[in-house]
Amino acid sequence: MQAFKAFYKIVPRKFLGVFMVYTVIFVGLSIFFSRSGMPQVEDAFELSEVSVSIINEDQSPLANGLESYINSIGKPVEIENDEESIKDALFFRQTQFIVTIPEGFQDSFATSEHQKITTMAVPDSTSSAYAKTIIDSYLNTARLYISANPEMPVEEIHEMVLKDISKEADVSFLDRAVANGNGMANLNGYFNFFSYILLAMLISMVGRIMLIFNNKEIKMRNYCAPVSIKNYNLQLVLSNLSLAFVIWLIFVVLGFRINEGTFGQTGSFLFIVNTFVLTIICLSISFLVSSFATKNSIDPIGNCLSLGLSFLGGSFVPQAFLSDQLRIIGIFNPISWYVRVNDAIGNLTSITQSSLQPIIYGILVQLAFAVALLAIALVVIKQKRLSH
Repeated sequence: MQAFKAFYKIVPRKFLGVFMVYTVIFVGLSIFFSRSGMPQVEDAFELSEVSVSIINEDQSPLANGLESYINSIGKPVEIENDEESIKDALFFRQTQFIVTIPEGFQDSFATSEHQKITTMAVPDSTSSAYAKTIIDSYLNTARLYISANPEMPVEEIHEMVLKDISKEADVSFLDRAVANGNGMANLNGYFNFFSYILLAMLISMVGRIMLIFNNKEIKMRNYCAPVSIKNYNLQLVLSNLSLAFVIWLIFVVLGFRINEGTFGQTGSFLFIVNTFVLTIICLSISFLVSSFATKNSIDPIGNCLSLGLSFLGGSFVPQAFLSDQLRIIGIFNPISWYVRVNDAIGNLTSITQSSLQPIIYGILVQLAFAVALLAIALVVIKQKRLSH
């Protein structure tokens, strides 16, 4: 086991500092984000904060009732009734939503050729769709009352409509972190970010060590030793696997230590399996990089690969925020598949055959990437050995 011993004489002397730096940075950031917590996002939209302007040209009881209803649930803003003032108000964001009630609105309301309300909103305003829904709800309810009882006074119809549409259903949003157990969302983010650290660390450590063993003079000298090439290569493979396994184990334990109480929850074991597959992928990439990189180029190549693959794969930015083009490119990115499986595990509430199917498929795709990358690296190494 001469090669194995030589391997582990190099690691503590030259790369223990690299390991400590990456570990301290990664753990520090993980603790910071997990302890600070994410701001709570409101799941319901309120119109009360939206500036609304009503241009009432009809001044009928129905139009006045609609105007008072919109003003009661929004933030009323008065504007001039001319085209230039309306455009200026929207452009300078004095108001976000403008409703124009045309003359003759009430008289034609129950007819087939009724005067329609016109609306204007600031571009890409999410409030406009919600405001239109509220207006349609009011008008549709009023139309039902008028159709059922044409003799009923409009004022009474207005009161009954307000009573009907003011009823609200109790809606509760199931938070993913609550559904999967406290801290599982933080654990998901921890392991997503872990892909960048692991890839950068293995390329820096394994890649540089393999550069030493791949040196022409050292390799020729080792081939002259009373050890077969097969045994020599097997020792190197075991050395790299054991190093990667130790790094993987340390960070997995740290992940569950930082996010306490998550180890026995749904999907925690699947996180462990997925990160172990990621370790094999990163090790294959490190072998491939060391097969063609030089001592001066391996760090720039490692930084570009780790940052590029992790960013495009969704390690830093959630995949839901990535463009369609980046998602298509992600099909050829093993980190993208790793993050996709992680997110699927983070969304698990129970383990069933249907819920496990995309997870198993993603893990198999990652293993295929690992085998392909390792095969390419071995071909390049063999060609170099023959040329030497």
